[in-house]
Amino acid sequence: MSAPEDRYAPRIAASDPLAARNLREALGEVLRDARRRRGLTLREASAASGDRFRPSAIGGYERGERSISVERFCELALLYGVPADQMLAEVLERLTPIGRAEIVIDLTQLEMLPGEEPRLAAELVERVRQERGGEIGNLVSLRAADLQALAVASRLDPLDLISRLERAIRVRSSEPS
Repeated sequence: MSAPEDRYAPRIAASDPLAARNLREALGEVLRDARRRRGLTLREASAASGDRFRPSAIGGYERGERSISVERFCELALLYGVPADQMLAEVLERLTPIGRAEIVIDLTQLEMLPGEEPRLAAELVERVRQERGGEIGNLVSLRAADLQALAVASRLDPLDLISRLERAIRVRSSEPS
């Protein structure tokens, strides 16, 4: 069985030039923001890379005019002192903000909800608690990646999942995790 279609996932395909351009532009914005936070000009970033990156190439990536490989993206992330996964999370937040917010689940309410989703959510919450060192209490915070994993397991898009768990959700953060 193939994975369910997630209408909130970025569409990246050679047959969809608009989606590819949107991805390049989002990557570029995040790269530019990271470079500027580091206080580097294009020339300074090039020099700091040992001239591995020309200023024109960095500018092309930042404007979304050039595609960047994963390897080069990770090299720039390292150069800018930002974890590559954090930068990629920023890209995804720009492309698909729906369903990426952190939520807090009230386990006492979750137990009372009907359907398969609450059971799957309870299993995921238990795994999350164990990974985080056994959080204690009836409230557990789920990050964007947790919600994405649960949405895939439930064969729902994140918005539908959140809607079905709404009675057990106590706090919703508008900040990406």
